[in-house]
Amino acid sequence: MQIEVVEIARRLIRIPSASRYESRLADEIEDILRPIEVRRQRVGDIGFNLISEYRGSENSPTIVLNGHMDTVEPVKSWSRDPYSPDIEGGKLYGLGSADMKGGLSAIIWAYRRAVKEKLPVNLIFTAVVDEEINSQGAYELLKEIKGDIALIAEPTGEKMMLGARGRYVLDMAVKGRSSHGARPYKGVNSIECGAEIIKALKSMKIPEKNGMKGSVAPLKIEGGGDFLSVPESCLIVIDRHVIPGESRELVMDGFKNLIENLNLPCEVEISWHSRPTPFLEPYSFSPDEGLIRDFASLYIEKYGELRTICGESVGDYNLFAKYMPTVVYGPKGENWHSADEFVYTDSLERVASFYYEFIRKVGDIHERKDP
Repeated sequence: MQIEVVEIARRLIRIPSASRYESRLADEIEDILRPIEVRRQRVGDIGFNLISEYRGSENSPTIVLNGHMDTVEPVKSWSRDPYSPDIEGGKLYGLGSADMKGGLSAIIWAYRRAVKEKLPVNLIFTAVVDEEINSQGAYELLKEIKGDIALIAEPTGEKMMLGARGRYVLDMAVKGRSSHGARPYKGVNSIECGAEIIKALKSMKIPEKNGMKGSVAPLKIEGGGDFLSVPESCLIVIDRHVIPGESRELVMDGFKNLIENLNLPCEVEISWHSRPTPFLEPYSFSPDEGLIRDFASLYIEKYGELRTICGESVGDYNLFAKYMPTVVYGPKGENWHSADEFVYTDSLERVASFYYEFIRKVGDIHERKDP
């Protein structure tokens, strides 16, 4: 008997799965998918991804269904138990209900049904770890799997997300000269230089094109030494969200020019912030491209018009987009990464049904093309 998608979501929400602690949730997903075979892919020392492959046709396109298993930690301001999946007023509450255990449940539901009905299409179901931190799960996954389209069920309010900004993070090491705090004029205060840099960020020209605009923001400044000494050094960490057409070289040149024009009395060394996976690059796809066209066609049929958005943040979808056409489409919800997160149950059901219908449509198209 087909398990309802809302019940799958409730089962997932009950299990805490903050990043690096997804193993219990993985066990639950394997149980929900049984008897469909699921294998585990090790991701360093932080956990493992789930992969399940269904081959319904020798020549059919391959659809990759993807979701992440991890959530953020619950904030203290929750007014209810974040792991009690209560439904009130058509809203399913719980940590990860929108981001993204709801969407993950939708692709589980659609995948189970498609496999049970033996549709003539090829599917790869994937559930990954570490999306909320460094995307190490997706990074390892994409070394192994290939597809003709990736469908990712992040919450998009039932709109099609066909592009997203990328993100680079830079470190600025500012070096001045220490002196006694009572004689600051004998030193060069690195924190004062850092303050000038942060102030100047607002003057940077940030590109904007096709509905996307980049951004720049200081994330952290730290420095100082002894209690009565002018600080010799400080570190500024800067976030730079970018749009298609911006490269690491252009971004780095922009910051170097900024520093040069300030004529600071400090030395400033700029470097890329260290991370275990590559920076997430911006991307954009056309609704007329490959299997995205078939997805968009079905979307117009169901919703009456094409409603698309561009992602302001970054996620695993940035990595998937390097390897295959990628559509992000998920349910309506609110408050992810915040207190009292919820997803609308009727939206969750529509999204699950849409995924199934798209899978079936691809199979039907393939059957008609076969001689």
